[in-house]
Order: sequence, then C-alpha cells, then structure tokens
Amino acid sequence: MSAIGLHELNQLYVRLADRCRSQWTFYQYLQGLFKHLFNSSCPIEIDFPALFSELRQLGSSLGHPETGRTEKTISQLNTKLDGHARKLLEIDAQIPPSLLRRFFDRLRNQDEKVLLAIIKFYLEDHIVAEDTLDKLDILFTRLAEIPRGDQGSLVRERHEIERLVTPLLQLRPPSRTSEQELDVLLHALAELKNEVLACRTFTELVSGGALDRFRSLKRRLGETMLHPRLLPVLLETTVNIKNRFRTLWEDEETALLADTNKVKELEKQLAGHPEMATPDLREMLEIFTSAQKRFDEGKQTENLRREDALKLRLALNRILDQFDVAQLGTVAPPPTPRPDRETFAGSPAANAAAPGSGAVSPIPALQADGLLQEYVSKILFALELVGDDRPAAEAVSAKELATLRLEACEVDAYRRLLDTRAQLGSLEHERARLLVQAAALRIRMDDEAREIDRLQKRGSEHLAETLERASQSLQRASEIERRFGWLVDDALYRGDTEFLEPLYRCRFRLLRAYSGLWLIHNDRGGISPF
Repeated sequence: MSAIGLHELNQLYVRLADRCRSQWTFYQYLQGLFKHLFNSSCPIEIDFPALFSELRQLGSSLGHPETGRTEKTISQLNTKLDGHARKLLEIDAQIPPSLLRRFFDRLRNQDEKVLLAIIKFYLEDHIVAEDTLDKLDILFTRLAEIPRGDQGSLVRERHEIERLVTPLLQLRPPSRTSEQELDVLLHALAELKNEVLACRTFTELVSGGALDRFRSLKRRLGETMLHPRLLPVLLETTVNIKNRFRTLWEDEETALLADTNKVKELEKQLAGHPEMATPDLREMLEIFTSAQKRFDEGKQTENLRREDALKLRLALNRILDQFDVAQLGTVAPPPTPRPDRETFAGSPAANAAAPGSGAVSPIPALQADGLLQEYVSKILFALELVGDDRPAAEAVSAKELATLRLEACEVDAYRRLLDTRAQLGSLEHERARLLVQAAALRIRMDDEAREIDRLQKRGSEHLAETLERASQSLQRASEIERRFGWLVDDALYRGDTEFLEPLYRCRFRLLRAYSGLWLIHNDRGGISPF
C-alpha cells in the first residue's frame, strides 16, 4: 500500500472517530434535556458503546494489507452514522431554540469540548434550517464568553474566538459572500454595538429598537453568519450586547419590584375607598394588572419576553407619573373627627387632609410651613389610625407607622402639639415643633432621593423639577440642623441632659437623610442651594 493511501485512510478514520464523538455528545445532550426539562427519557435509543467497539476494532486493522476491506468498513460505519444523525435531527427538530437556551442556562459548568462537539454535529448537516441557525448562534455565543461568578460574563479576545471557530467553519463549503458585502455588514454590527452600549436604562434599550434590528440582521444573514471573517465579530458583538442587556435588566428588575409594590399599595388603599378612583385611574390599574400577569407568567415559565417587561414598565410609569410616589399611602380620606381632643379650626383629623390637598395644618405652629405641610399631614393621618392609647415607644412599631420609621420622641412631640400640652412659645413647645419638622423633612428627603434616582434611570423629563424641590429641602435641612445645635447647647447649659439623647438621635438621622439627598442631588446635576 502506498504512503499516500495510508495517509488518506488514517484521515478517513480520524474523521469517522470525530463524527462518533460529536454524535455521542449530542445524544447525551438530548438525554439531559429530556430528563431535566421534560422529566422523561430520550425518545430514541442508540447503542453507542457497540459503535465505539466497532471503531476500536477498525483502528487495530488500519495497518492491515487488505486496504479495500478497511475502506469498506469505514464506509459502512459512516452509513450507520448517517442513519443515527437522521434520528437525532428528527428529535432535535421538535426542540425549539428557547429550550436549548434554557437547558444550557441551567448548567453551572459549560464544558468547552461539549459545546464544540454539539456545534460540529449541527455543522455536518448540509442544509441548515432557521431554528438550527438560532441554536448555533446560542452555542457559538457561549463559546465566545467566559462566565463569571456573579452570573455575568466576559467576552473573549477576538483572536481567541477565531482560534475556536475557524476549525469548525472548515466543515462548511466556502461562502460566496463578497468582500464589499462583508464590509457593510461589519460596519452595521459596529454601529449597533455602539448604540446598545450607549443606552443608560432598560427602557431606553428595549424601546430604542437596536435589539430588534440586531435580531433582524442575524435572521437576514442566514448561513452567511458562518463566514470566517464575519462570525468572530458577530459573536463579540453578541456577547457585548448580552452583557449590557443583563446589566440594565438587573437594575430594572429591582426597580420594577419596588414600583409594583407602590402601585399595589395604592390599589390596597383604593379598595377601601373606591370613590377615590377616577375612571382614568381604573383604566390604568387594569392595564397594569394585565401587564403584571403576563410578566409574572413569563418569569414562572422561564420565558419572560423583554416586550412584557417593557409593557409593565410603561404601565407603572403612567400611574407613577400622575401620583406622587411619596404620597401613595395617603390617598384615603381623613378619619372621622375625634371629640376627645382640643381643636384648632376644627378637629385635627378633619384638617389632616391628604398631602397635596392644600389643607391647613392642624398644628397651629406649622400652619404657614408650606414645604412640610404634606408630610406633616401624612404623619398625622398615620397617628390617627394608630390612636393615642398606646405609649409612643410601642406606637412607632405599629404597622401604620412602621414605614415612616419615626422616633418615639417624635411621636410624643406630635401628640404634645396636637393636644396643646406644650404652651405656645415655651421651650417645650419649640423643642416639640423642631422634632415634628425634622421628622417630616427627613421623610421628604428620603422620598426625594429615591425619586431622583428612579427618574434619572428612566430619563424622565420630570427630573429637573424634582431636583428643584430637593434644593428647597436641602436648604430647610441646613436651617433645622442649626436649630438643633441651639437646643443642644441650651440643654447642656441648663443641665437638662434627659433631652440630649432624643435631640442627638433626631439630629443625626436628619443629617444622614440630608447627606444622602445632597450626594444624589449633586451627582444628578442639581444646583446647590448654598
């Protein structure tokens, strides 16, 4: 036998062994998918151990002088593998790309050799269907990324991607795509990547259309995506876009949960007072409920679509843009006036209207304080729900007050001013008035800090006016902090040490809210009031 003949025979054997390994790996993949996703066995059975036994016998006879018999055996085994491939592809045709993606998402460790073997199996088929191209896109993308411990990934260097995919692409016939067409496609990929990376929020990314254009481009490419010059760039772009999507989605998922809870609280309040709901609000809440249902179903089935997330975001925005986030818990009407309290221009409860109503504060010393009036009313409404039969230390833990995170001394200060136990103009009165104002301002600043962050992430046009309101809060906080200093100095001078701890606690809590708002206000471009 000639040396050339022996070399060719060895090459045929190596190719045959490689086909066996890729089919065996693909068969194992199908078994795993049916077991973990369908809780059933693979619909077909193939005796690969017997096939590998035949392959080993063939390997031992490669140097046999009767080359014709060896060549015939190789041909017979290839025919057998063709039959196995048809069976495997028939089963694979029943599996949509989304299930392949879900299966590999559940794998903690993705072996590079397994990915390569499955890709080889797909590339052996001369006619690549649309679903198969989608599956190859998923597998190639996983080959081009390096998983990280935080569920994210890093994109491989271009030369590393080329090293992995070039041998695989040699299994395909040469592409007929012209160099000019390739240049146009590469330029389009670069523009799409830059557009996606420039997006600051999930809503901007999804509604901007770049993701849809990228997906459409992939579909139009068809088998052209397997061009050796194009595929590495396509994979690099895909991983970069995937990482940007994941980063923005993590922020958005947290924001969706927080905003959904706010709207749920609004629904809960309206359930007890349906007369407060306008027709427009009812319509918005119905749209929200429908969007949330689709969103939850998508998460439960691990098939959440970005369109469903966008619809939920838009439904939430429509509601939250019309209702002050800080006031969602105060939409209920005031409770019935209580006759057991001294009144000022009517009972305190009657005057504790919902924030934003423009009602006069039931506390005479705070009547002219328009900046804090809404938040004072919010606290008063919660206090009315709790009642005054419990000590202040217990009242702060009541569910009606817990979300406001008040200090016991602040609850006591409100009660003193409401019941006029503190004589107007006295030191006791000024101390209680300061604690009341500090509590209301602290809650306002915390709300404004959260709202600025939310509006900035959404790119909302309402950000500027929120920053302006926050400037007023910062200016008032500086003034109140100075008054804390005066009262602390006075308590030290008089020896009234029992007042020091409450004053210090409320002062430091105000400073913490002040510093948090100042930092985010400054970072988002707010104009300092100082």
